[in-house]
Amino acid sequence: MRQCERDDIEVQLHVARLYFSEHQTQAEIARTIGYSRATVSRLLTRAKRAGIVRVTITHPLEHVLEIEQRLKEGLALTLVRVAETRGPCTIDALGRTAADLLTEVAADGQVIGVGNGRAVAATARSLPAVPRPHTTVVQLLGSPREPGSARDRDSPALCHQIARRLSATCARAPFPLFADDAQTALQLRREQSVATTMALAARADVAIVGVGGVTAGHPELAGHRTPEVAAAITRGKAVGHILDHHYDAQGRHIVTPLCARMLALTPEELGRIPLVIGVANGAHKVDAILGAARGNLLRGLVTDEATAELILGRLRSGAPHNGEPYPGEPYDGTAYNGSPHNGVPRPGRDPRAGVQ
Repeated sequence: MRQCERDDIEVQLHVARLYFSEHQTQAEIARTIGYSRATVSRLLTRAKRAGIVRVTITHPLEHVLEIEQRLKEGLALTLVRVAETRGPCTIDALGRTAADLLTEVAADGQVIGVGNGRAVAATARSLPAVPRPHTTVVQLLGSPREPGSARDRDSPALCHQIARRLSATCARAPFPLFADDAQTALQLRREQSVATTMALAARADVAIVGVGGVTAGHPELAGHRTPEVAAAITRGKAVGHILDHHYDAQGRHIVTPLCARMLALTPEELGRIPLVIGVANGAHKVDAILGAARGNLLRGLVTDEATAELILGRLRSGAPHNGEPYPGEPYDGTAYNGSPHNGVPRPGRDPRAGVQ
């Protein structure tokens, strides 16, 4: 390289540093180096063309936003939020992200339906005190009555907690998740307090629910696992459950003897709610999230980056879940009985579009 070329590059570098790193104006640079302002402008233009100056627009959130968009398109969802964390995502970090989204989308005067589980409980704990005095918060299912059940994670308790944070009306009634038998469940559904609560739940504008993987430790089914239920889950190849209703890899509702005893919003009713937000993370819930999206059980999702990457990897590979339990996670739910999917598709689009 000739000396004149080296000198020219040196001047371009010097001018570029003064302008972009030290934030001097072109007029200030011109006075400093003894050139005209027009010459400084030309030097900066040449520095850009030569690749001496490269403009990079970035932010730590950029990668997360890209993942959210890919998930939204791949799962055909309306809303996706990925928790920003450094290191492993905690349930509290997931809850904070879900709480932020809920306060963003739930307008005053709407009805908010509340599910159950650890993720929804974390959402309730993280919810800021944002007054929504004309809002009603309603439970979507009854309370487990079995010994050892975590009452602070059941739907009525979380309904009360969220309503208190929003200064909203709480609509709940004391009824069990599972009745002793189908006849008792039918009688309970006819009681005014139960019927009114569940009718309101079915008319919710927004619902926030947990998405459960199929594992042996599902507490809400404790005491209700029978040989018939176990056989049904094996036949149906369930991958997840929402509001304690199990579904297969395509999101089709799995009907067992437990369903007749259950007091909870049905998958068909859940599918009619305009915005159902699922909150879940973990490798063992990837198939549950995919199945819920395929079955149109969710329209929104809150998860973490690691889980999001696993879901996107599954979408890229197109590999379906084979219905086998994860190692160390035997089935404990219900099985598909051949009935068609009950979810209501979103108008004008295929709910399975983009979902492998």
